[in-house]
Amino acid sequence: MNNKITSFILSVALIFSSSLHASDILDENNICQASGDTIFAFFNGVMTTHDLALDNLDVLRATHGNTSPDGGKIDYDLMYNHTNGFQDFVETFEQRFQEQHELKDRWELFFQVLKDQGSWWDKIVFKIPELFVNADSWNEILQANFIRNLSALIKNPPQTIKNYEEHQTKIDSWVLEGKKLLFVAHSQGNLFVNTAYTYTTSKVSSDSVKVIHIAPASPIINGPHVLSDQDLVINGLRAFGTVPPVTHSIPIYKPLMNNHGRDFLGHGLIETYMNPAFGMYESIKGHVDKALTELKAPLTQASQGFFTATLSWDGSGDVDLHTNEPTGSHVYYGSKKGASGYLDVDNTQGFGPEHYFASCDKTKLSTGVYNISLANYARAEGRKATLQISSDAAGVLGTKSVVMGGETRDTPTFDMFNVRVSQDPDTLKYSVSLD
Repeated sequence: MNNKITSFILSVALIFSSSLHASDILDENNICQASGDTIFAFFNGVMTTHDLALDNLDVLRATHGNTSPDGGKIDYDLMYNHTNGFQDFVETFEQRFQEQHELKDRWELFFQVLKDQGSWWDKIVFKIPELFVNADSWNEILQANFIRNLSALIKNPPQTIKNYEEHQTKIDSWVLEGKKLLFVAHSQGNLFVNTAYTYTTSKVSSDSVKVIHIAPASPIINGPHVLSDQDLVINGLRAFGTVPPVTHSIPIYKPLMNNHGRDFLGHGLIETYMNPAFGMYESIKGHVDKALTELKAPLTQASQGFFTATLSWDGSGDVDLHTNEPTGSHVYYGSKKGASGYLDVDNTQGFGPEHYFASCDKTKLSTGVYNISLANYARAEGRKATLQISSDAAGVLGTKSVVMGGETRDTPTFDMFNVRVSQDPDTLKYSVSLD
């Protein structure tokens, strides 16, 4: 009999008897945070720094709260994309500011200049008067770069970049853990959310995932959308093809006048679309509330862990996840239960996922280094395998991809991560990090 089939038969009883699973842990021994049953995932727009994307997520969290209409807990997560396209006009900005010692390297002023706002605006005007005179030129530069970057992506959507690998492995974990998924995207993020939606619905029913599109840069939508008539970025894209129809009308931006906090492009998530002064705010909130009410949880296949390792790959074949625990336990398909963790999902056919979790039970969890590695058990030569490590408290800690070599059966050939679990001697609190 095939070793992997034999292993599966022998381990079935362990799946149901293991004291490592969250449901079996006494409350006083559980070191994991209470996990929400709904994931609110935000896909950021073009030219958005990571900090700004987190600010956007915070606004969404403050607006919609941490509890769904059915009383369940909502967890918020950022699906960040890195295709910002700042460089061209940042260089222009830098050249103008280099001569001014007081303003040199003050990058927090960059968007204030472009938006004609902020406490530093008067000082900037005083130091560099031509910026005030030529404000429209700066606006045109920004608008042109937004449109150029978005139109390039629409014509040639990225399909294999790191963003997709990170997003899809996150989705694998959520699906395995039986989470309801709400995807909210802004601007360029809509290009990524459509790919994420297609990927998710290949795993679960569309009843378990909903999408809300804000200022969509893509003509393809998979849920309700909100688009202002004064969104100059999306309006500019009409020259490159169709965009979804306008849903709301807002006042025209008037320089140096009261614009109720909106940005001059009419495209900002916080400044315009989530601005209570405009009707889009209530519409977005309504779409979110409706989606949260309609979502249905998929079947739970995996357990929450203090940290988890999730593996997927891009085709057929059998890639195996191996974990060497600090106690010496070797956890893989042939020995799924370790001293501290469990391989609760094993895939032998293709694509994955496979899933290992370290116990939330402090009486079971060992401190020290957990070595996570991969092996091509069979038929996976040339497959791109992606491994993601997530923690209960901090979310994704790292994502790494490798191309598998020849078959090695039970021998791992790729050392992927060393995950360190520590306990503070004073507070007795546990933490996890990557070495």
